[in-house]
Amino acid sequence: MMRGGAFYDQRWPCGTVNLSGRVSRWPDFAAALRRLRRHHICVSFTILSLSLIVDVSRRNGIDWDAVIPCEMLRVYKPLPDAYRRAAALLAVEPREILMVACHNFDLDAARGVGYRTAFVRRPAEWGPAGPPDPVPNPATDIVVGGFGELADHFGA
Repeated sequence: MMRGGAFYDQRWPCGTVNLSGRVSRWPDFAAALRRLRRHHICVSFTILSLSLIVDVSRRNGIDWDAVIPCEMLRVYKPLPDAYRRAAALLAVEPREILMVACHNFDLDAARGVGYRTAFVRRPAEWGPAGPPDPVPNPATDIVVGGFGELADHFGA
């Protein structure tokens, strides 16, 4: 969210699932998030369950200003109403939100309702096969190589 903040998607942007089912964060994520939170509101807007996000966040030292799981909205991304409802919960206009993700389908849907977008390159995000859409959509507002670079972009 950009009314003094940044809005983060956490489908898997900060972690991967290993065979034990545990989710672990990307090494640069927690430190960059701490930097961003000094000046911006950072929210996890996710298709994952609230219980999973709470568990993953606690296990990995990730502190959010808020968590908005689609299960609480009763509509799932990438349906436009999910993005609208998330903005309404935060009491901001969609244009005040910066959606951050490592996959175009989520960013494209967010942009479709007025969000600004940031693509974080994560070539290993989807495992050895690589991401299904590694090239950011040219309409993306910000493209960075990692979360530290995103924090740098905002002077955090």
